[in-house]
Amino acid sequence: MIGVRLPVIPVEGDEKWELLRKIVDKLETRETKKALARYKITPVNKAIEFLKVIILAMFFELEISYAVSEVNKRYELRKFLRIEKEIKLKSVYSFIAKFESEQFIICFLNS
Repeated sequence: MIGVRLPVIPVEGDEKWELLRKIVDKLETRETKKALARYKITPVNKAIEFLKVIILAMFFELEISYAVSEVNKRYELRKFLRIEKEIKLKSVYSFIAKFESEQFIICFLNS
């Protein structure tokens, strides 16, 4: 059976999208940027973009490749996530591979 992939379109007023908006806001705070730099997760601005895509994928149970594709394809999704430029899938995978899961968890629990 072939699975149908629904488009990922932000829905204003939807609880899940509102929670994701709060997470995106938190990712863009000065404290988060400082925490990323402190744990040597750099470049910080790119890391934040990649984290937004990764969290989007986790939030909606998407494959990362599909999340990247949707972000690149849908202006309203890029606007919601505040991502200006196209995201390269290879860059997201490289970002994920370059740090340990403990480093990621400690960074966000302490920020």
